[in-house]
Amino acid sequence: MAEETTPLPRRDEATISNRWWKMKKSRLPLQSSSGSSEKRIYAKEALVKLLRWHFGYADFRGKQFDAIQAALSGRDCFCLMPTGAGKSMCYQIPALAKKSGIVLVENQVAALKEKGIAAEYLSSTQTSTIKNKIHEDIDSGRPSLRLLYVTPELIATSGFMSKLSKICARGLLNLIAIDEAHCISSWGHDFRPSYRKLSSLRNQFPSVPILALTATAAPKVQKDVIESLCLQDPLVLKSSFNRPNIYYEVRYKDLLDDAYTDLSNLLKSEGDVCAIVYCLERTTCDDLSAHLSQIGISSAAYHAGLNDKLRSSVLEDWISSKIQVVVATVAFG
Repeated sequence: MAEETTPLPRRDEATISNRWWKMKKSRLPLQSSSGSSEKRIYAKEALVKLLRWHFGYADFRGKQFDAIQAALSGRDCFCLMPTGAGKSMCYQIPALAKKSGIVLVENQVAALKEKGIAAEYLSSTQTSTIKNKIHEDIDSGRPSLRLLYVTPELIATSGFMSKLSKICARGLLNLIAIDEAHCISSWGHDFRPSYRKLSSLRNQFPSVPILALTATAAPKVQKDVIESLCLQDPLVLKSSFNRPNIYYEVRYKDLLDDAYTDLSNLLKSEGDVCAIVYCLERTTCDDLSAHLSQIGISSAAYHAGLNDKLRSSVLEDWISSKIQVVVATVAFG
């Protein structure tokens, strides 16, 4: 079992009720503070209105607004923010603010669709019918998509790069956002060779701003990411990693009579919470999850030993609060 756990607040306490968001939202008109220039500065009040309307937040946090303004003004940006600081807002708001725009990033789109935002993703897991529908929308005169999520592997293909070039020529490619940007650096802990191929984006689309986002990057990695992506005079934003809303406590397993019992009592004492318990081994995940379920705490294991369908089901059940606790290895992220 992991040395420590951090019970998290219920998702419905941190966000607006899902029932409210199921209403279809129309796009809000957005006023800029200057003329018709593409690289204009948008008034903060107008962007906050978008934020409130689509996501339910009262105002931007930390460096979000600076990153958004950089993207909207056409400037490259490197943004280092801790997990949970709201990096996704830095490219979702620009996509909504622009009259037309497609953002490239590897992530999930289900939450955006629930909010009525036109977003899709392309991956090898989709059927040909769905892929063709997305491509048809992209090729249309007035595509409905605001955000398109793709993998680095897809961007590297000549066919997709050709399609991006056509989109850009029509003035529909307004931002390229690269999440988990530290993966491009061979100095990083999570280097992925496919990310290296993203370096060609700057030469291919010199007029399109690139927004590189990461929650983990040492100075050497930051420098390597900026150089590898060929960012031009980028705005570099770094947020504090101090998270005052998180409480840390370490309990030494060797000093506990029964670690499972101690953990179970801790979870029960917190009431109706959601939690992630990280374990070093898959078998421990299975054993602990079974133990928690037996004592009335809804739980499921998550690790690389489970098939994709089952892992997806566990994740969805946890996100939707059908289960309270996920007992996972680092495969959970």
